[in-house]
Amino acid sequence: MSFSVTLIGKPEAIKRALTKHSVGLSGQSKEEFDTVLPALQTILDQNVNNGIVKLDANGHATFADGVKAYGNCNASVTVLGPIAVE
Repeated sequence: MSFSVTLIGKPEAIKRALTKHSVGLSGQSKEEFDTVLPALQTILDQNVNNGIVKLDANGHATFADGVKAYGNCNASVTVLGPIAVE
């Protein structure tokens, strides 16, 4: 199974969106996503005062007889720029 997500916004808003994304998943995809969710949240927490960021994350795992035989996750956070203040 696998998961993929791309989100743009403030880190706190992206963290809320990730939680909502998790609720919409089921089965093995949810299990894989929920396993990496804390790490994604930690990465977003490191982007303090960076304004708007883009998160790309995807992962894939294979199971044999109910045991994870292989798994990977790729994540990238790109700073898009500060929030304009008027």
